[in-house]
Amino acid sequence: MADELQKAHLYYDDINKIRILEQDVLKDTEDLRDTCKEYETKVKDFGKIISTLLETLKELGENVEKQKMAAIGSMNLLKSITKQRENDQAKLQNEISERSMLLEQLDAEYDSLQILEASQMETIEYLTALR
Repeated sequence: MADELQKAHLYYDDINKIRILEQDVLKDTEDLRDTCKEYETKVKDFGKIISTLLETLKELGENVEKQKMAAIGSMNLLKSITKQRENDQAKLQNEISERSMLLEQLDAEYDSLQILEASQMETIEYLTALR
């Protein structure tokens, strides 16, 4: 009778239930199902890991962007300070030039006043001697 059932593709399992699949095929199917469940679990875990990695990379990217902007701001500030120092140096150099010219004028005036004083002293001495 078991042969006739097998011809009709019916089989008995270990607990004498009638099955459509052979015991080996049933076991392979169950193993495949379990393997698929494990695979699905691993894929879900992998998806969670990838999501976490993407979030971490996004945070790092935002942090890098903030640092980049801060660095650009610092570079711009440094350039601004450098230009300001150059402007200050040019102003001071201009003031030095102006004061140097004023000093030369005052030196020339002083020399001419000394010559005038000497001339007046000679005149005073001459007039004093004439008396």
